[in-house]
Amino acid sequence: MQKKILIMIVSDNNLESVKKAIIEIDNVENADLLIVDDGSEYDIMKIISRYHKVKCIKHEFPQGYGSCIDAALDYSRDLGYDYLVMLECNAKNITNDVTEIVKNLDYGYDIVNCSRILENYEFKDIDPDMVRFYEEIALPFNDETGLCLTDPLSGNKGFNVQALEHVLLTELTHGVHFQLLIQGIFYGCSLIEIPSDSGLKLGNELTENDNPLNHLLAVLTTEKFLFNKGAIN
Repeated sequence: MQKKILIMIVSDNNLESVKKAIIEIDNVENADLLIVDDGSEYDIMKIISRYHKVKCIKHEFPQGYGSCIDAALDYSRDLGYDYLVMLECNAKNITNDVTEIVKNLDYGYDIVNCSRILENYEFKDIDPDMVRFYEEIALPFNDETGLCLTDPLSGNKGFNVQALEHVLLTELTHGVHFQLLIQGIFYGCSLIEIPSDSGLKLGNELTENDNPLNHLLAVLTTEKFLFNKGAIN
């Protein structure tokens, strides 16, 4: 049976990236595109009017990246989609990860995380301080969750929507990725991390707070307190 797939991107005053994403994703077979516009200054409805496969949720005022992910998850549940695929529209090759995400969801995984670090042949050219940051955040995340992820903050992810039935998102920043992963594991989701082939850049999610490391560690601590895996064993 053909799965019903929803691809979502965030529009937040990144018009050229959004236009490029619309054109590329419009060529993906058997998938709808949802744009969640977070209070952008341009008229997103006018931009998407000629694309029949494109759906849109518009926030009149900026509410944050996490609120956009929450809106997309609610939309995918309410409209009966089987899979939700989240993509960063500023990636070099926006749709390159879609096939592998869907393939792994079809195989039976509930969550597919596309790593910007695994098999990244440009890794040697990345600022060492940036690499160190992602190592510093991945280590406590894996210690707390028992996972072995290299890039839990990656914006390219895929989900079995039904498996996330009970997940509740409240975080307004990119810390929402921690909520998705930790609550997903708490509710019994299976997870796999695969290399990203989209040319995603590290660091886009680090501009929301003056001290992103402390903020993300606080989100991690809170989520692990609320969703302790041992509580349901």
